[in-house]
Amino acid sequence: MYHLDNISQQKGNTHILHGINLTIDENSIFAILGPSGSGKTTLLNILAGIDRPTDGKFLNEDGQVEKGIMVFQDYRLFPHMTVFKNITFGLKVKKTNSSELKQRAKDIMETMGISELIDRYPDELSGGQQQRVALARALILNLKLLLMDEPFSSLDEALRIEMLDFVKELQRKFQLTIVFVTHYKTEAYMLSNKVAILIDGQIMQVDAPKQLESNPQNLAVARFLGQANFIEGSLSNNDFVSPVYSGKVRTVTEKGVLYLPFSGQLQLNKTEYPAFKGNILEKKWMGSNLERITIEIDQKTVYCDLASESVDENKTYQFYFSKLPVVF
Repeated sequence: MYHLDNISQQKGNTHILHGINLTIDENSIFAILGPSGSGKTTLLNILAGIDRPTDGKFLNEDGQVEKGIMVFQDYRLFPHMTVFKNITFGLKVKKTNSSELKQRAKDIMETMGISELIDRYPDELSGGQQQRVALARALILNLKLLLMDEPFSSLDEALRIEMLDFVKELQRKFQLTIVFVTHYKTEAYMLSNKVAILIDGQIMQVDAPKQLESNPQNLAVARFLGQANFIEGSLSNNDFVSPVYSGKVRTVTEKGVLYLPFSGQLQLNKTEYPAFKGNILEKKWMGSNLERITIEIDQKTVYCDLASESVDENKTYQFYFSKLPVVF
């Protein structure tokens, strides 16, 4: 395991990170997810040893200060070097003998599917090819901990999904621990075993992707994750009152905001938690077998995702909660 022990960072009068404590399992993929400016890259630079924290340490299981190898967002390939020279740069610094260097380069390029690029220069490569070269340059060093800074942000959607799957294969093949930062929750969910939500330099929640969506621990996490209705109302004991829904809720905080995610909360099948009657204003196809439904309740609108053709426009339906709704 790796341990982030009370890591804080301050630059001048600006506090960037506040007492970060995390445990990361070996041989896993761990995502740090948060909005721009939340401190993600600063934290990753500390894990890579590029920056020193104001306080705290990054330790391995033996209690030793750990340092990972970074793959940067812009890949940082040397423009004047061929693919072969870029990949083997670290081995040359370590004065690896020529025959071993060539064999390890041959093996890693075959694994990465870039053998045919050996004599090309970075400006002759596509974004996906550059990313594979950058990964090969790190993996050839037989690393245990790989750090990735917004690794897929410059790729188009199809190539991004392809590289997500490829990185998963690499992690299994090399038994790596991968820590990556991103502000795209889809990337974090698809790639990682666990996700830490970092907002304003603080870890707000650490959980499996599915748990994050269904059980955000506070309103800041819920708002960042999005894809939800946030309904203002008032609280009296465990009763919530609003123009959309009035009734029993589970209260997390006393701010009086009902959290109603688009997916998984509202349904047509009867449960013990009646929600409201609403008129269907609009349906938008969302891909696969889902439609985004716009529901009007007393001149207020909410949204939910339902199976295609489950409701018709300009008709009124009784909706139910799948479980007791949460108020922050």
